[in-house]
Amino acid sequence: MFPDRGLTPPALQIYSGLVKTNVPEASAERPSYTPTPAPVTLTSLGRVKASGVAAGIKPSGRPDVALLVFDAPTPCAAVFTKNAFAAAPVVVCREHLEASGGMVRALVINAGNANACTGEQGMRDARAMCDHVAGKLGCDPKSVLVASTGVIGVPLPIDRVRAGIDAAFDTLSADDAGARRFLDAIQTTDAFPKEAGVDAAGSRAAGVAKGAGMIEPDMATMIAIAGTSATLSVAELRAAAKSIADRSFNAIHVDSHASTNDSFYLFATGRDEGHPAAAVEALGGIAEKLAWLIARDGEGATKVTTIDVLGAPDDEAAGDIARRVAHSALVRTALYGNDPNWGRFVSALGNSPYAGDVSRLSCTLQGIAVFEHGEPAKFDRAAASAAMARTDDLRIVLDLHAGSGRARVLTSDLGYRYVEVNAEYTT
Repeated sequence: MFPDRGLTPPALQIYSGLVKTNVPEASAERPSYTPTPAPVTLTSLGRVKASGVAAGIKPSGRPDVALLVFDAPTPCAAVFTKNAFAAAPVVVCREHLEASGGMVRALVINAGNANACTGEQGMRDARAMCDHVAGKLGCDPKSVLVASTGVIGVPLPIDRVRAGIDAAFDTLSADDAGARRFLDAIQTTDAFPKEAGVDAAGSRAAGVAKGAGMIEPDMATMIAIAGTSATLSVAELRAAAKSIADRSFNAIHVDSHASTNDSFYLFATGRDEGHPAAAVEALGGIAEKLAWLIARDGEGATKVTTIDVLGAPDDEAAGDIARRVAHSALVRTALYGNDPNWGRFVSALGNSPYAGDVSRLSCTLQGIAVFEHGEPAKFDRAAASAAMARTDDLRIVLDLHAGSGRARVLTSDLGYRYVEVNAEYTT
């Protein structure tokens, strides 16, 4: 189950007309709320410092170069996009993690420019970012990881990036403020910062993420970093990374568009002994909360809907069904309008080759039975609509009663503002 998110409900906002900003940043017109600040940050994990500065990559002048530096080589594992046109920094990270055996000294990220589909120059620029950080640390460039996020197909202003790296080194900090400057600098169209942190059994875990559009991770322009203060090896992190990604970032959907830059990093500072199983469980909880926040920040979104499919022939069948329901524009617009239109949920399921016998199918919406054993259930539609409107955390359960397969996908609703944001943002 996804953890208690500690989020303040969003204020209701109504939009009329098209507001042109032409700025690749979150707009003040976006639906907004403020998540509760995390009690544990990346720098709380010990043996790590962070920074974020403005280098002039973003037209807005907001922070756009982020730096995370470990005191010593640190175990790290990662999961990346499966997009065939993976961005240069993704290619470089794969090479560096293999060459270094997963022992990392730093992670440098720029925002405002994805350095994707930029040819050989893009590869040179990604490597130049690693080289510059390595030169400052006096370490092998292959122990430096790099990530980029922003507009695709635009050459990276590498001189500005280098200057930003220099400035980031000058402001590295081991306090919470440094961690939050790092988070601020990785955001693009995000309407709010995404962070999570917990005290686990004998250790701590924390994470940050960015992402609001181009979200259909297959591990969108999604970047996430999570770490633990526990002592875990590279092998243990690698063993955990895919399963954690599958139940968190690979279980969210905003617009069916997997990007070129998806990257999820896991690290362990080893400051505390901790319990390995508890540390991995805590990292999973951090990833799930960050994934929920990404879906909640889906461009123009007002709520997240968790779609649970139960009783499918197997997990693969359940996953196919859950994704079909999550991807349906008709389903997502009904969610936006607080319309308990179960016919859209059921018909989307019916498009799956695993749909099975409709006479066995049941559906509940926010705990209300709306379809039972192939027939409409009697329920108060006005009360159901009011229940949908009261929360930004909905749940649809579809039970096929045909096996033990199950799957979960989180999707954001689809409203007017999604079109506005993406019509204004050059990609």
